[in-house]
Amino acid sequence: MRQGPPIVFLCILFLFSCATEPAQEEDGDTAELQAMLAQQSELVENPQTPAEIFQNWQIYMDLNQFDQARKWSTPETQEWIGTIQTMIEVAHAEDETVVTHLEGIQCREQGDTAICLFAEEAGDALRLDSIRLIKKDGVWKVDLWTEDERGAQ
Repeated sequence: MRQGPPIVFLCILFLFSCATEPAQEEDGDTAELQAMLAQQSELVENPQTPAEIFQNWQIYMDLNQFDQARKWSTPETQEWIGTIQTMIEVAHAEDETVVTHLEGIQCREQGDTAICLFAEEAGDALRLDSIRLIKKDGVWKVDLWTEDERGAQ
């Protein structure tokens, strides 16, 4: 059975247990989105590095902008995003978003793989975690699965 690393479960937990803010109304899309982004890390225009891509990916996930997050994800991660999106829709939580505060994203690249270490606010403390990105066709993609978990492809 395929199972993602701990970050998968933490993302699910954050989606349902963090303090949430109402999503923007169709009329105030731009203003509210900008206000929300001001409270967290900013989107990087034209991201190139694994750290920039992961930062943008997390912001898109927090804002329930799953189509944008999928663009920066491996196929396996895109599948996971579909599961999260379905869970949110079933729970009628489409109007809720979270704000994940990431600090000190440091990535080490080796060939077409990058491991990014980061600190995330967890109440009054910081929790250390990591995420993997894989370079496909010259673009870094968030990869929530390990080779052993993927099975034969």
